[in-house]
Amino acid sequence: MSTVTTAERAALFAHTSARWTLIVAATVLGYWSTWEQLLTEISRGTGGGYVLLVPPFAVLAAEGVTRRRRGELPIHDRQTDRIVGGAVLLIALAVKWLLLPRYGPNYQMMHLDVLSAWTFVIGACVLLFGLRVASRYWPVWLLLLGTSPLFYRAVLVQLGGTKFAAGFLMVLLGAIAIAVAVGRTRRRALIGFSATLLLGLVLLVAVTARYPDARVAVAQIVPSGTAALVVGGAFYLYRYRGLAPRTLPPNPVSPREAARSMFLIVPAAVLLAWLPLPDQQLTPVSVGPPPSGTVSQVVPTGWYQLESIDYDWPRRYFGSTAQLRRQMIRAVEPRADWDRLSRPRTVAVQTLQVRRVGVFEVYPVQTSYDLGRARVSPKIRVDLGRGVQAEFFTVVDDELLLTWSLMNFIWTRGDALAQRVSLLTVDNHELDAPFPQPTPNMASNGRNLLSVFLRGRASVEDSDPEYKDLDMLTELGRDLVEAQWRGI
Repeated sequence: MSTVTTAERAALFAHTSARWTLIVAATVLGYWSTWEQLLTEISRGTGGGYVLLVPPFAVLAAEGVTRRRRGELPIHDRQTDRIVGGAVLLIALAVKWLLLPRYGPNYQMMHLDVLSAWTFVIGACVLLFGLRVASRYWPVWLLLLGTSPLFYRAVLVQLGGTKFAAGFLMVLLGAIAIAVAVGRTRRRALIGFSATLLLGLVLLVAVTARYPDARVAVAQIVPSGTAALVVGGAFYLYRYRGLAPRTLPPNPVSPREAARSMFLIVPAAVLLAWLPLPDQQLTPVSVGPPPSGTVSQVVPTGWYQLESIDYDWPRRYFGSTAQLRRQMIRAVEPRADWDRLSRPRTVAVQTLQVRRVGVFEVYPVQTSYDLGRARVSPKIRVDLGRGVQAEFFTVVDDELLLTWSLMNFIWTRGDALAQRVSLLTVDNHELDAPFPQPTPNMASNGRNLLSVFLRGRASVEDSDPEYKDLDMLTELGRDLVEAQWRGI
């Protein structure tokens, strides 16, 4: 039985630490703008805080896998390591360089740069530790890649989109990480998973009940992080009580060979840091009048309300307090410049009210509709007075066989309320003309995202738009804004 001296143990630990220091530094610096953006989103309460807990969970899982590595032969093909590791780094670069700009309006919903960051980590590990060693950690890589923000938000919506649901997903993720960490046997993995899940749920119930107004990041991070740390620590102390520290498994990649990999990793990190984040085309946020006590907008002079419709689906996307109301209004008198047959025009006024204005950046207005077979025009900025800036665009809907126009603006109503107000018209001016319903369709939106991936944004854009109702909606928008300030 071979023994390892203290000096050899210290040298192995130093070499491994140096490699991980390089990986962490390159990932932090290469994606610095991404981490800054995530911190900004967390401060605005958009629910992206869970990403900060993914690396600690991955470290816990990786520590468990490391302690199960035994009897490995120091065999590796360095040429294969370079080919595979370099290819994975190229994938990370391609995602941020080529794919990310295509999804500018959906940036916060998808956060492909986070997926690129985890891919970069995997590629760097292959280069510095070897493909054979890195492949032993496949459960950890699946854990990282499986926490893609797009997948996380899709599951969150199906669970109801509440703060409790967001916390539950993180508790589940922590339980999976602990199961990987302690899974020397299936029985131990099941016990670790169950204990973490149970403790996490108890803490989640306590946190959400004790601090109902806390940000969603608190429900995501505190219960799951505490449960994973407690259960993982308990397993570690029980398993290794009274035992001497275990030597890290030997690394087949020598320090000199690992040092040469810096000539791939460092330039890739520099290039990633140079690449900017995409233009999100965010709607400006204006300061609105004081809250009126209702979701409805005051109907301006010259218009009257036909009906009012409430929708409950926004709670799954924007939080349990979100409200969406559609007011169908019609002009009192027809105008020839609005309709050549002098028919009174009908407009749908939709108000989406939330507590935190930042959630509007995660789900832009176009995600509230089924645009699976539609083309959207470029946006036009419109001044509605009182400091309110609106955006106008048209949609050619090939499924409904109509074109509709939409003007929307976002304003805050006091410190605890924000509203996205949308004015929608259709090119069919008949009094009973159908209007597109504000009901998101994840399947059709997924088809849109796939089309953008395969064919670029030009496949879902209207390159030759006709802004027919721009003047009418601009006039109505200004009257509507003024009516809210006057309260008439």
